[in-house]
Amino acid sequence: MVITIFSPKGGVGKTTLTLALAKVLSEKSRVCVLECDFSPGDFVSLLDLDKEKNIVNACLGDYKACIQRPQGEKFDVIVGGFPDMQENLKYADMEKLIKSLSNEYDYVLIDLQPQISEVTVAALLKADKVLFVMEDDISAVSRTVGMFEYLRLHGFLDAGRTCAVVNKVRGKKKYITAVDLGIPVIYHIPYLRKLNEYKDKKMLKHARNLKDALFGVKKEKSLWRRLVNGFKRVKQKN
Repeated sequence: MVITIFSPKGGVGKTTLTLALAKVLSEKSRVCVLECDFSPGDFVSLLDLDKEKNIVNACLGDYKACIQRPQGEKFDVIVGGFPDMQENLKYADMEKLIKSLSNEYDYVLIDLQPQISEVTVAALLKADKVLFVMEDDISAVSRTVGMFEYLRLHGFLDAGRTCAVVNKVRGKKKYITAVDLGIPVIYHIPYLRKLNEYKDKKMLKHARNLKDALFGVKKEKSLWRRLVNGFKRVKQKN
């Protein structure tokens, strides 16, 4: 399964969430994270990886030689490139890489850059699920609405495979409830103080909940809640 994680606005926690989701999924499945970012990406510094084993060399050469595993992790990674590299890649190159990785792994997570290009369009169209990451901020919401409409109108996105998660929620929601995104919001993550990157236990807890929401897994109610609901049903019958 290919899951593309995207945001038209930086700083919303997309990369942190992608890596946390990869860590959770890799507990039981084979996972590879592809950093489709030429700004450049953050994986090299965050995960202490070789910058030469990047997405461009994976597309144009032997992709298996570009796969790296971060120390202490069970998931694999292909890091992003630099701004001058993106022009070397075409839609077909990215499409081929995604197909190859899909044959090797149970899950391919694509951490997608905000800018739209041939390469990013391939990452959107070849995804089984596209997850928009946003904050409850007027700029983030307006950008998400605008980008979603642009992608949909140009045929770059399948709305039926697309959903959203709201990150860094502080208190009562203000803007997310005031507009129609056109896609379902499947989960909200509160603002986490003193977050220690993607490995933080609090982030991993929400990544597990997001995974369940993404795949439509319903949480079983607690024993106390089931007892209360049972008493209510008995009372209603009487």
